[in-house]
Amino acid sequence: MGEKKLLDCTLRDGGYVNDWNFGQQSIQGMLELLERTGTEIIELGFLKDEPYHKDRTVFQSMEQVKKLIGKKKKGLQYAVMAEVVNPLPLSMLAPADPDSADMIRVIVWKTKHDKTGQVTDALREGYEYCKGIVDRGYRLCVQPARVEQYSDDEFRSMVRQFAALDPMAVYVVDSWGTQNAETLLHYMHLADSCMSEKTAIGYHGHNNLMQAPGVAQALLKEAFQRDILIDASVYGIGRGAGNLNLEIIAKYMNEYYGKSYKLEEMLMIYERYVKRIYRQEPWGYSPAYYITAKYGCNPGYAGYYQNEKGMSVEHIEQIVRNMEPQDRVMFTKERAERYLSVESFV
Repeated sequence: MGEKKLLDCTLRDGGYVNDWNFGQQSIQGMLELLERTGTEIIELGFLKDEPYHKDRTVFQSMEQVKKLIGKKKKGLQYAVMAEVVNPLPLSMLAPADPDSADMIRVIVWKTKHDKTGQVTDALREGYEYCKGIVDRGYRLCVQPARVEQYSDDEFRSMVRQFAALDPMAVYVVDSWGTQNAETLLHYMHLADSCMSEKTAIGYHGHNNLMQAPGVAQALLKEAFQRDILIDASVYGIGRGAGNLNLEIIAKYMNEYYGKSYKLEEMLMIYERYVKRIYRQEPWGYSPAYYITAKYGCNPGYAGYYQNEKGMSVEHIEQIVRNMEPQDRVMFTKERAERYLSVESFV
């Protein structure tokens, strides 16, 4: 049996709530507490080609990441994330060294729209970007967005493609919180059949249907011979319905898998830093996010109709139910407003 590990994504995924503007002192304070929780991996933020500010967990160079890390804590790994649709150019990524992030997690997309609006294959671009990261000496975690859009054959093919890079992990990502334990475990077993045992299986889920804790527990119970990585954040901080709660899954792993995560430090992070953010920009399950998950729709619509427009659940469901399938994939305010302007929905 492999090891079971937690990756904390509070400073990265949580940044969708506040535009990653935690504040310099809060970032440092949260990191110091996270380092004491016992989680095996801490994700520090995003790598993006945009101006750096010390109050945000968005980095334009690995030097900025190294400055935040300072002296690494023994037995702890540090991660950052990049996204192929808005990447930090590889020319701006310094080679890995012992003081930089240990791994880079890359969100890869199955398809994307080109400049003419046509749908194109994005996996080849994702592969080349990931290869560049490996060539620079970083460990790689592959995060294919929206796992439900892959057929079994497509998913196997994608995993084999990236497995050739000898990644640290390939994840099963439930981007919109639409999947249950049975469907996600199905994809995990597909991945298990296509990778070297040295490669971990990871799970990143969202709570649109309140299923993230159950999925994580089901994954832990499976008899995989490889390492298991589970993403979570303090109080589930993340956009929309939020993520798997770190303090909840850590407690479960302490009780059933011999872990000794420090739950008190997790609650201190909530009390000192996360609670204030929640009061300003709340996240978490709501019937509106349930509706978008029910129809396989981008949860951005739920947030917009619920929080910006104050619409009823019935009205939101009427719109989402009648939305063209291609429009459910990408949320834009313009598209959301267009559906509001259709007379039969008003």
